[in-house]
Amino acid sequence: MMKRRRINLSNDTNQTCNNEGCSNIPKRSIPRKRAEKSDMLNLIGSGRKVNLCQECYRQYKKSTKKDRTLESLGR
Repeated sequence: MMKRRRINLSNDTNQTCNNEGCSNIPKRSIPRKRAEKSDMLNLIGSGRKVNLCQECYRQYKKSTKKDRTLESLGR
């Protein structure tokens, strides 16, 4: 018997951003390991992926910009 993954394509209003204190609807999903590199985010919950709203994603991008550019250059 083959296992099938459930995919939720609906815009679920029960989901919220995984940043502590934020109750906005998530727009992006990123790996938890990458999100933990940001010192601006206080993540709640557990799991491999983190749901972030647009504002929290923008904070993540700003706080990890230097690391991402160094990574793309190959250090």
